[in-house]
Amino acid sequence: MTGTRTLGILGKKIGMTQIFHTDGNCIPVTIVQAGPCKVLTVKMATAAEHPEGHRTASINNGKKRGKHARPRSGDGYYAVQLGFDAKPARASTKAELGALKKVGMDHGMRFVQEFRLTQASTLKPGDTVDTSVFEGVKFVDVTGVTKGRGWAGTIKRWKFSRQPTSHGNSLNHRTGGGLGRQHSISSGVPKGKRMAGHYGVEQVTMQRLEVIKIDKERNLLFVKGCVAGHVNGYLTIKKTVKNERAIEFKPGLVVRAAAQKAMAAKGGKK
Repeated sequence: MTGTRTLGILGKKIGMTQIFHTDGNCIPVTIVQAGPCKVLTVKMATAAEHPEGHRTASINNGKKRGKHARPRSGDGYYAVQLGFDAKPARASTKAELGALKKVGMDHGMRFVQEFRLTQASTLKPGDTVDTSVFEGVKFVDVTGVTKGRGWAGTIKRWKFSRQPTSHGNSLNHRTGGGLGRQHSISSGVPKGKRMAGHYGVEQVTMQRLEVIKIDKERNLLFVKGCVAGHVNGYLTIKKTVKNERAIEFKPGLVVRAAAQKAMAAKGGKK
């Protein structure tokens, strides 16, 4: 895979478990409920490429002049918008219901994401996307939002070491130490200074996770290792953007990183 823009899928983190191979090795895996997702919008670079029924738009000129139909302009790029995890109509806005009514839905979606593509998609609004998009895919990138940890100090947030606990250092064992610049032209706290603050709730992408198993009947995806987020947190799964290397395993050679495997295959440093 070369990292081109391809269609992914939306999902939800179910939890973690472990899978045993026939040789006895134990692999920690994260279970992801991947889909099914509903295609909400298909965007095209030019107006002529839009499917039938999506080539017109309207202009609202007020109460007196009313609405007037006009030819729809192109979006300028190719993309597919997916929706996951339905929510009741009472929890949806009128704008959401009006947009989803065009695809035959009477309720909203809790998680909506757009996937940009390099070429026009064959999908149409209202179609369903499931785990079949990952047939033959060995590695994926999973994007999620990390757990919120509230206000944290420098030791927990940035892995700082504590100060000495000997005599003379009173009640300053876990403080951050000096913050400002006192021997420089510009005084004050420099930008990017690692200090105490809000920790967590950040978008993180775990790259090149191996796909261990796909359960098509239950729309479950088993990926090796951990992913960002709490249980029932929403995830975005795509094909990995990292190139796959040709790796040759040698008897008696124990390597863990992909770079070491590639180097060992070339007969370099072990």
